[in-house]
Amino acid sequence: MKRKTLALLLVLALVFGLASCDSGENAASGDPASNPPTSEGVNGENSNEPGNETDRLLIGYNQLITGDYALDTLANNIKFAIESAGHEAMGVVAGGNVDQMITDIENMIAAGCDGLVLWLPIEAQYLTVAEMCEAAGVYWTLADKLPSDEILEQLKDYEYFAGGIAPDSYSYGVRLAEYAIEQGYQSAYIQASGIGDASGTPRIEGFRDTFEAAGGTILDEAHTDDTNEAVTQAENLYLTYGDQADCIMCTGASTFGTAALTILQKYDEHDVKILTADLDQTILQSMAEDDYVAVCTGDYWVCGSLSAVMCINALENGMWTDENGDAAVISNVPAFSVPSEQLELFNTYIAGNALFSDAEIRDMVDGDLDNFRTWVENFDLVSRFESKYADGLIPAEAMEAAGLSVN
Repeated sequence: MKRKTLALLLVLALVFGLASCDSGENAASGDPASNPPTSEGVNGENSNEPGNETDRLLIGYNQLITGDYALDTLANNIKFAIESAGHEAMGVVAGGNVDQMITDIENMIAAGCDGLVLWLPIEAQYLTVAEMCEAAGVYWTLADKLPSDEILEQLKDYEYFAGGIAPDSYSYGVRLAEYAIEQGYQSAYIQASGIGDASGTPRIEGFRDTFEAAGGTILDEAHTDDTNEAVTQAENLYLTYGDQADCIMCTGASTFGTAALTILQKYDEHDVKILTADLDQTILQSMAEDDYVAVCTGDYWVCGSLSAVMCINALENGMWTDENGDAAVISNVPAFSVPSEQLELFNTYIAGNALFSDAEIRDMVDGDLDNFRTWVENFDLVSRFESKYADGLIPAEAMEAAGLSVN
């Protein structure tokens, strides 16, 4: 562990002044963080707080912008995990400026961060960051987004690249189709981001494969990357197929679910349900207030917590490596569905809160890669409810009201 000299402390103070880390305009805030992040254990205390202050690591994380539900939640999940493991989190926000993200990472390194948990939106940034961290001897991991296979193979040559983790997008579509089949839906149309979108395409494939295999019919699909056009497409699809479709499958950011919602609210002539693969504040609010949205899927950006675990493990125990001796890279984090009957439970005990307890984070950090993979593979919403119930955080009556067994 690096010693923090007085000079580094001064630099840290400067960075906090410039970047307003974790406070003010650049805080990792937004709706999911309207309640300040905490890392409370069952008894309201951080059960993994090191006994000696010098045992604490300083781990940085970045964020492109605040006020975005997804990015706020991802950042909060990183912070929760770092603090649950008994370490100090340092967050910086680029204010929406992609180029600023590199400067932010330089500042965190200069401030003495022992490790970094990063979300990078631009392919060209990955090797630049790898060089920076290699020169500084700082372990770093990727959260929720991975580069192309070509870049990823190059990253594995860097000593301080400690791996990354991202969702299994195909499973998002599978979950929606399974729900549709359970409800007896037989026809659907699709609204999604542009053809070839890295997240949207496998989600559509998962939905189509599963829905059609069960005898369902896809009436049509529309694609765009333009927000305004998405609403126009939603209206055209509804006017054409609204009297035939049982459901609308939406994916590719919240744009498409909210576009479909806008049109259903405008006309409200047919009983067509929205199935969306993008958790979003507007969608969740609609689920609570009306019945246009039947279900949404997602992983609540758990990759933030899991990537932080990978970084902490690298710092405390030596990074996990795969069978080839390379940094572990996982891209099969499963999605879960949030049905309307579990929405209140989700909003009360999951949204804005830590997904894992201190003890669970510590179990992941201290275990081997197989143990970590098991945690990833078993991740779902019901298991999170059951864990919080077992810890005394969710009352039995709330579980039963959501249709969940407490036996």
